[in-house]
Amino acid sequence: MAAQSLPRADTGSLLGDLTVNARLVAETLADPRQGRLFRAVIAAATCDESTAMALRRFYDVRLTEWSPCITDAVARGEVPAGTDPRAVLTAVSGPLYYRLLASGDPIDDAAARTAAETAAHAAAAGIFGRTGP
Repeated sequence: MAAQSLPRADTGSLLGDLTVNARLVAETLADPRQGRLFRAVIAAATCDESTAMALRRFYDVRLTEWSPCITDAVARGEVPAGTDPRAVLTAVSGPLYYRLLASGDPIDDAAARTAAETAAHAAAAGIFGRTGP
């Protein structure tokens, strides 16, 4: 699945890149077939180590693919040096996965935009520094 996923965006801004990322995650999780698949794999990963390892590999590929969005933002001066790319990207996806797995709230464009904006503002404020703000 990771190999078939769309490559990372390069919109020229951190907020633009994170918004594209959030929309891709939201579209995937909101899709009836894909959403069920992710719920099933995540549930299986809680009690089967080989499934957990496969899931971690999937997310590692995706996080590695999208990490240059944050390093590019550092180079542009949008976020401080030392910003942890994986932490920023996790902050984008986390609220969307919470909607899928816990709250049942809609996984829509508004949720995607909010997740991206929140992560971008927190990153700019230094919240995701590898040594803290």
